[in-house]
Amino acid sequence: MFYKLFIYMFKYFESNLKKLSLILLLLLPISLLTGPAIPDISITLIGILFLINAFIKKDFKWLFEKWVIFGFIFWMSIMFVSFYAIDVNNSLQNAFIFLRYIIFTIAVSYWLLIEKELFILFLKILTITLIFILLDCIYQFINYDALEGFGKDIFGFSSTHYGRLSGPFNDDIPGSHISRYIFFSIFLFVVHKKNFYLNNFTLILFITFTIYIIWLSGEAMAIATTIMGIIIYLVLIKEKKIIILIGTLTSILLIFLTNNFHSMNKDYEIISSTPHHHGLLINKHGECKNIKNTSCSKIIKTNPKFNEVINNFSESIYYKIYLDAFIMWKDNLLTGVGLNNYKKACLENKKYRSIKINYEECSTHPHNIYVQFLSETGLIGLFTFIIFILSILFKLFVNFSRYTNKISFICFSIIFWPLMSTGSLLKNWYGIEVFLVIGLLLTLSNFNLIKTESKF
Repeated sequence: MFYKLFIYMFKYFESNLKKLSLILLLLLPISLLTGPAIPDISITLIGILFLINAFIKKDFKWLFEKWVIFGFIFWMSIMFVSFYAIDVNNSLQNAFIFLRYIIFTIAVSYWLLIEKELFILFLKILTITLIFILLDCIYQFINYDALEGFGKDIFGFSSTHYGRLSGPFNDDIPGSHISRYIFFSIFLFVVHKKNFYLNNFTLILFITFTIYIIWLSGEAMAIATTIMGIIIYLVLIKEKKIIILIGTLTSILLIFLTNNFHSMNKDYEIISSTPHHHGLLINKHGECKNIKNTSCSKIIKTNPKFNEVINNFSESIYYKIYLDAFIMWKDNLLTGVGLNNYKKACLENKKYRSIKINYEECSTHPHNIYVQFLSETGLIGLFTFIIFILSILFKLFVNFSRYTNKISFICFSIIFWPLMSTGSLLKNWYGIEVFLVIGLLLTLSNFNLIKTESKF
């Protein structure tokens, strides 16, 4: 009786389930600016509402998708290895709630954005959000102070590191955030056929300032993956190729002018420079805040240049972290130390931190998703994760001649390129971003929105 009543109630509100979920999804690009809490609640609710809808309609066709099957296999594997973790409860908790990412991705690609119009609407909201971030970062850049670095954004946020941008995030992450979505916005410009010349001009401005702001952000991996994406685009894709090239060259010109003429690159002496974290020590000169026409100086500790880290990688923090992770894995080949147990293992066993020359604290995670799963879930977790990722890859590239598949390849490469530092997929903000991208790519693979090549 109660079951029938339950079914009747939800059938009554059936249409509202999808409407509510769709609203939460459409607001997600905006809510991601607020921090991890609201987006995490949103994707969890979307997942729950999707499952309720599936039970009401008895629609479980999505369970037979290969990537979904491998996703659940991966999830069950990290649940299994959690019983062998240093901290079993911590590992099991993180493994269990990881399921919300997979369910959310299914909901996006098989329920919410199955109509082209809704998919395009989402991309419009996403692009407008990116433009807002760009404008906010430009405002921050304009308010530069020689001794303090980039100024506050429109919300009063400022970077915690000299020479970095925070944008509206209150954290030094605008570059990495933008880099994950830039090619979805490019796709939107290509799809949009109206106002041809205005469309191209706007796209040039968008590409120019996107690359420029990512460079200004100082996030080395965001810069590297964006450059990689642009190169792949210019090699593989003809649509808007000239426009993308013009925008890229214009951004390079802005970067050149900034490097040679902006005060941020003048009036300082390097005291010491090492590949260590915050290993660049400079003495910066500038006008005193309280005394006009008077020069002051400030000792500033900041991160080393990207090339110095690469050239002296064995002395960098990334090498130390990866080496610790490798030692952890050698001691726990099949199951690892447990999900989200990297720091705990480092703190409890001197063996995993004895090599930390110049670094006193243990990192929260290994800063690479593959190294993280290797050290925390062993060969079992890493193997099932790679199979899961490859199953998504095969789903995306059934027909690589299509424009949508080529765009998908670029976006996929940006988030899953193995040779880069990353956040932890267990941390809700980064995890949400990665699985949102996966959901959008799976959705995109179902559409063929580009039938003819554009003029430029």
